[in-house]
Amino acid sequence: MTLILVVILVALAFEFINGFHDTANSIATVVSTKVLTPRQAIMLAAITNLFGALVGHAVAKTVSSGLVDSQFVTSQTIICALFGGIVWNLLTWWLGLPSSSTHAMVGGLCGATLANAQNNWEAIIWSQEKMKDGKVVMEGVLHKVIWPMLGSPVIGLVGGFLVMTLLYALLRNARPMWVNRFFGRAQIFSASYMGFAHGLADAQKTMGIITLALVTATTAGSFHDLPKTFHFLKMEKTPEAEQLLLTVIDGKHTLDTAARLETEGFKMRSGEFREAFLSLAAEVHDDLGDPAGAARARADVQKDYEASLAREKARFLPKVPILGPMVAVKYTEWPNALDAEGAKAEKDGKPPLKAMASKVRELASDVPAWIKVVCALVMAAGTSAGGWRIIKTMGHKMVKLQPVHGFAAETTAATLLAITGKYGMTVSTTHAITTAIMGVGATKRFSAIDMKIVKKILGAWVLTLPASAGVAYVSMWLWLKIAG
Repeated sequence: MTLILVVILVALAFEFINGFHDTANSIATVVSTKVLTPRQAIMLAAITNLFGALVGHAVAKTVSSGLVDSQFVTSQTIICALFGGIVWNLLTWWLGLPSSSTHAMVGGLCGATLANAQNNWEAIIWSQEKMKDGKVVMEGVLHKVIWPMLGSPVIGLVGGFLVMTLLYALLRNARPMWVNRFFGRAQIFSASYMGFAHGLADAQKTMGIITLALVTATTAGSFHDLPKTFHFLKMEKTPEAEQLLLTVIDGKHTLDTAARLETEGFKMRSGEFREAFLSLAAEVHDDLGDPAGAARARADVQKDYEASLAREKARFLPKVPILGPMVAVKYTEWPNALDAEGAKAEKDGKPPLKAMASKVRELASDVPAWIKVVCALVMAAGTSAGGWRIIKTMGHKMVKLQPVHGFAAETTAATLLAITGKYGMTVSTTHAITTAIMGVGATKRFSAIDMKIVKKILGAWVLTLPASAGVAYVSMWLWLKIAG
């Protein structure tokens, strides 16, 4: 119990550091163009970061279940992962370099997990096919981290260049005084959009880490004797539920296994986990020649699914234009999802029921509301602390900006973050806004960009994943040596 509280505190410390480390991402341009004072910009960023952090959880689910095998993750692993990210964040903040907090955390998680798995590289989910809504999708570090890490700077650079070129074409006959006045006001909205996107993209990483820690502790039975005061820490999947899934994966299931899967399902809150367990119970009943049991379980699934759809229909946020599609929840029809998974496994010559149970086992827990609120508030507090070293680098040293340039850069970067955040990709806010600023600056002339600063930034980007992974790996290795 004490160790779990330490994990949460360390994760929140990372979130606070992330807030002031990445403040520059939200406000550097609006400060450098003198549209807002630093104090005003920080308050705007803190409020919009808070709002963005409370919206959606696709990125949090990626971090909590899509990057490493949870069987190799312990509370100690997560502490070492966060330590690796914190060390790199503080070092780059001290040097005034806008490195990625996102990739620092991902690198730390992969490094610590690899050390805890005794150098078993299968502990890191590099590339994996999954069935989602009847379609094959690719998951893992390669698809959710590496490709977005390589692609987002290019999109930011090209996008910033194109948006600024378009604005130049539209405003070629406009008076400079009018352009500065208009975009001075417009940049308040683009800065708010950037702050919202930053919260949407970055706060969710820590939400995912805390959720992963609580899932690991619950599954391991660490919360068995938890006082009632702390019951909110428990997650859906109990040690009993985990054991039942492993029994089905090993092919040792019986009718009693199916009945117990139903029992565990009804212990869970209405929603994805309950529907997944009941759907798997129906498949086990079918596999063992019990059609009546299968029909009963599927009827329970349908009833719960309809209740979930009704709850989603009653929510207000999904009805809001533009924002609505980002926060809307699309519920999985688990009987169809498991049928598709089984069909794919059979086509590949693998046991269908094993594939179905594995899919249920990989199901990521929803992020509890209290984690969202706490992480959002801590990031907002970190944002309010500021990050003047990085602001100076991004807003003043790389390229000289006018309000129209700041508007173009912020709008480009925020749109990129909002789209990738919806699909659960761990894209770096730093990469997005920095390259957007470069793209905007390049429309003046390429010599307007200070390439010495750019080279330092690129160096920090290249080193972030291996450096944070290395610190976390060594930390975990030392912990195992001392403990063992």
